[in-house]
Amino acid sequence: MDDRTPTQFIESLESSAFTSFLTSLNDNNAAYVSITLPVACIDPLAALELIDDGEESFYWSHPKNEISIAAGGNLIELRSTGKGRFHDIAAQTAHLKNVIQAYTAIEHVMAGPLFLGGYSFSDHNIGKLWKRFGAARFVLPEWMLLEIEGYHLLTLSFKKKNLTADVIYQEVISKITRFLNLAGELNSTRREQKESPSALCALQTDADKARWYENIETAKSLIRKGKFEKIVLARSLDLQSESEIRPTLLSHHLRNTYPDCYNFLIRPDRHTSFVGATPERLASFKDGMVQTEGLAGTISRGKSALEDATLGRELLKSNKNLEEHKFVVRSIQDSLSVLSEHIEHPEQPGIKKFQNVQHLFTPIRAKIKKGVQIHDLIRKLHPTPAVGGYPKKESFRYIHEIEQLDRGWYAAPVGWFNLQGYGEFAVAIRSALLHKNKARLFAGCGIVKDSEPATEWNETLLKFRPLLGALNSIKPDHV
Repeated sequence: MDDRTPTQFIESLESSAFTSFLTSLNDNNAAYVSITLPVACIDPLAALELIDDGEESFYWSHPKNEISIAAGGNLIELRSTGKGRFHDIAAQTAHLKNVIQAYTAIEHVMAGPLFLGGYSFSDHNIGKLWKRFGAARFVLPEWMLLEIEGYHLLTLSFKKKNLTADVIYQEVISKITRFLNLAGELNSTRREQKESPSALCALQTDADKARWYENIETAKSLIRKGKFEKIVLARSLDLQSESEIRPTLLSHHLRNTYPDCYNFLIRPDRHTSFVGATPERLASFKDGMVQTEGLAGTISRGKSALEDATLGRELLKSNKNLEEHKFVVRSIQDSLSVLSEHIEHPEQPGIKKFQNVQHLFTPIRAKIKKGVQIHDLIRKLHPTPAVGGYPKKESFRYIHEIEQLDRGWYAAPVGWFNLQGYGEFAVAIRSALLHKNKARLFAGCGIVKDSEPATEWNETLLKFRPLLGALNSIKPDHV
């Protein structure tokens, strides 16, 4: 643990490199300033809970990959809607490269300003609550705590305006001292917890199951008519708690229970959040390479090692699941071939095991063509057949018509990127939209010609479990 005092941190700011950076600010036309420095060991999520001042906030973690990000405030907002939203975000990003002056005390690909956010599933967001998230929205936060591979970094970003180097220096000292004091407060903070679970009330009707069966049969009828080969249909589950749900508590439960997943929390305002623990990576971008994966075909985990292995073998031999997975891999290949080269992946899928399910899994890697931007690739990859269908365009147009569900950001790309071409995005499944004391959970299934409505219904119940478990873990004094 880094236990340096505020005075020692302030002294570290007097290095020649940082002094030169500050001096250069008086002579350039940068509109924004970003400064990244090492900071005391602070759990980013704990810091977010302790600050909790109602401002816009973001959390992202993958415990197995040793990354955790917490951020707050909104200094710069990139926003767009409609068919051109991916191109718009790429263009806005390119412009910012010339107006942000960044200093990092540590050389790391994630040191410096990161833009956090995501996209909606469809080109437009029309739902009352989902409108707060936009159809494409990324934020450069005012502060960001990053824990990665043993590093603990604090990034502070400012609007330069007419601020002098001396004023910025004093602002940095003030905010670093605040976070160092926060670390001390975290070490001394203790909260009593009651043991009884909070009461949750399901707001579903008996007609929901019948409607789901009808939707599956409608999709299978369209498959027989040759409209598409696979479609992913989703449904929602509405819950109500006794009092307001605190999203950071859900994130704490999810990251501990699902360390192999991407855990995310996006909160545009005090009362509204989108929370999840998704097993599916959309794409990672690093050193001119893109890594993605086919993740489709699902079966439960076993109660014993023998049962678990037997279920895994059953999944690998399931024609229905293998067919569903094949569509996903083929579509990803088609999407990547336009913007990348040297695509590599195993011929046969393996098994990827999570806490409550196991999936067919194929890792895919490709070299990005020169000049291609992150958001160009996201546009081509989204939606994958694991959340959309195959062929992409033909199936996509039927999803809302059959579901009659406002997906919002469910099953859409969420994540982060920087101005050097690095980034990581996950597909926002195993997720819930929270507003005050209500939660809407989402789950979907890939429908092919051999799908059985009862089997698909049970699969959605399996996929609701992560968020149901997290909600049931909350104690009344925390809700």
